[in-house]
Amino acid sequence: MKIVYIAGPYMGKTHDSYSYHEIERNIGAAREAAAALVREGYGFFCPHLNSAHFEVITPEVEADFWRDMDLRLLKAADAMLMLPRWESSRGAGAERIAGLDALLPIYYSIPELCADLEP
Repeated sequence: MKIVYIAGPYMGKTHDSYSYHEIERNIGAAREAAAALVREGYGFFCPHLNSAHFEVITPEVEADFWRDMDLRLLKAADAMLMLPRWESSRGAGAERIAGLDALLPIYYSIPELCADLEP
């Protein structure tokens, strides 16, 4: 089974817990992508789902902790899927660079991924 790392915007415009509803929409979009991948036979790692709303649950934890953890897990992936609007996210941009450095194939849509990568 191939593991796909899902990268996309997480935080809202204000980059804090006041963007709760926007964050929830971003988590929902990531959840939909993860479900679509599973239906096609791919495993996934999705930072959105792994630490959903931890900016509220553990406000004392710095953002670097989450970034470092996600980048470590990215190294175990076989490919990356960039969600729509990834360009607007500093975190997703950094994840993409880490994926390029790790020589992972990077896809920008699920049909593109499925056409090129066997589960």
